[in-house]
Amino acid sequence: MTLLAALLVSGCLAVEGERIVAADLAGAEPAFARLPAETPLGFAPAPGARRILRRAELARLGRRHSVDVDPPKEICIERLLEPLRSDRLLDAMTRGLGRPEAKIELVDFSRYPAPKGEIEFPVSGLSRSSDPETPAVWRGSVLHDGKRRFRIWARVRISIPAIRLIATEDLPAGRPISAAQVRQEPFSADPRPAIFAALPEQAVGRIPRRRIAAGQPVPLGALEAPREVAGGEMVRVEAVSGAARIEIHGRAETCGRKGDTVLVRNLESGLRFRARVIGHGLVAAGDERKPAR
Repeated sequence: MTLLAALLVSGCLAVEGERIVAADLAGAEPAFARLPAETPLGFAPAPGARRILRRAELARLGRRHSVDVDPPKEICIERLLEPLRSDRLLDAMTRGLGRPEAKIELVDFSRYPAPKGEIEFPVSGLSRSSDPETPAVWRGSVLHDGKRRFRIWARVRISIPAIRLIATEDLPAGRPISAAQVRQEPFSADPRPAIFAALPEQAVGRIPRRRIAAGQPVPLGALEAPREVAGGEMVRVEAVSGAARIEIHGRAETCGRKGDTVLVRNLESGLRFRARVIGHGLVAAGDERKPAR
């Protein structure tokens, strides 16, 4: 920082970098102007703090660098800070979000001055709100002096063009959804993970856990995969008995999806046994002679 760029803030000499150099002190003590401008003379205080250079310390600095220093008073040092600008904040948020199509409304932000540096707003610093109309808090930082971070914050509303599925009629719980029962609709989403189905294949054939009313978006969390085996239906059983493999028919007494274990009753012997669902209406069992409890 040059002498002409030095600023006196609140009675203190403002320096820009993490080190105090000769050019910083030359305005307050002309003897330091005899040194090369970038001669390091000590560490600057952290942003927001102050450092007082007493007369004795200034004299020692002069002797160390072979200049005659006899300051009339002590020198107060603080870091050069500047107000945050909304345009720089929005640029950093757009970079951090990685979605140039997003609309970001800056509602408020930290008003305290910050050191010069690169502003960063990582997606990980964005809070989640259950109400899209409530501004989200986004925590960021100003990267300065290499890897040091000065914390800042902002309150924002963010909307991103997206697609969601809408129910064209009431979708009853427990019944598979057909393609004719849903349609796609554009809407403005926030950066939260998707909570609504966007593509027909995310909903068609799946089963609502609860009723979804006509005209409402289809929540992904309300859908479940159809069961390959339903309680009470006939199933084919691939059974293993020793070295022999046989196929029999039975009746499922519980329901399950692929990979689940269900109870099956042998219609001839009346014995119940456990079997693993491997496909629609198809289960695999071990030794069928071992009854289930």
